[in-house]
Amino acid sequence: MAISLMLHLLAVVFIIAAGSTGRSTPVISGMLVENVALSPAIHPPAPTETLLAAAPPEAEPQSDALPAEKQLQASNAAQPSPTKKASEEMKGLMASPLGLGMTYGYVSTLAEGNSLREDIREYYLELVEKINREWWKRAEGLKEPIRQDGIIELLLRPDGSIISQRMYQGTGSREADKILRDVIEAVSPLPPLPASFDQEMFMAPLRIKAPTNLFRFKS
Repeated sequence: MAISLMLHLLAVVFIIAAGSTGRSTPVISGMLVENVALSPAIHPPAPTETLLAAAPPEAEPQSDALPAEKQLQASNAAQPSPTKKASEEMKGLMASPLGLGMTYGYVSTLAEGNSLREDIREYYLELVEKINREWWKRAEGLKEPIRQDGIIELLLRPDGSIISQRMYQGTGSREADKILRDVIEAVSPLPPLPASFDQEMFMAPLRIKAPTNLFRFKS
């Protein structure tokens, strides 16, 4: 009995001693927590001046657009000047049938062939056009210009061969008269007349017009 009482007293003393020391070392879910890892220290942000100094300078945006003055200069350089443009237009005009006719004169029909049948009239106009093309090639070498209108008459066979040519009125330039006759010889034989033509010969009167006084070159 005395021993049992002694054992109980020892147990009470042990429990009291354990209670006084257990508060500094808590036990969670059967595990003894001896050390707790602390979060790393958070450093304060660097001063604004330091960040600005460390950042590289921003590149200035580059624009592909040219300044207004340079754009205007480039546009003017790409476009021909009014004087150059007018010169090119004049050159083109003078190389056209209209310009060649004003400069060197041209061969035309009499009364536009209005008295002829339509098929014969078309042939007549084609004949005049063919003579004109050859005339303008040779008229460039004229030293003595045409001074007045001239009239020449052609007689053609149905196959387009020339029977004769007769100058009724000269141009006032012997050189031009001769070149005109040479031109007619150069373009012969002319195309055959339409199959509907039933005559033995076709008379084709032609007028050669003098160049416009404004464009007539000096001899």
